[in-house]
Amino acid sequence: MDNRIPGNTNTASKQAQLQERIKIEAVQYTGRTLTVYVRNIGDVNVVIDALYVIDKTGTIIGSSSGVGLTLTPGQVDSGTVSATLNSGETYTVKAVTEKGTEATYTFTYRT
Repeated sequence: MDNRIPGNTNTASKQAQLQERIKIEAVQYTGRTLTVYVRNIGDVNVVIDALYVIDKTGTIIGSSSGVGLTLTPGQVDSGTVSATLNSGETYTVKAVTEKGTEATYTFTYRT
């Protein structure tokens, strides 16, 4: 009698798939430059390719492409994007990896 489970002959399928996962930890705004702190919370190295600043209407008011920020698992590093922020307004920052993984962070700018 064959006691194997049908369709379960590939041991690789049992292993957890490695994933890109990022999180924006914080932002800091100084003199029209927004510094974005991104943490790699996944299992593999990631390369941050682009950063965006989006206003409350959904309009991109600042972007930086070709960032090239490489993060190992657990590492935090920062990239910058130029934008003009108004006190009291709410903004969303988006970080995108070369493979298309995204993270967003929403904040209200206060002077």
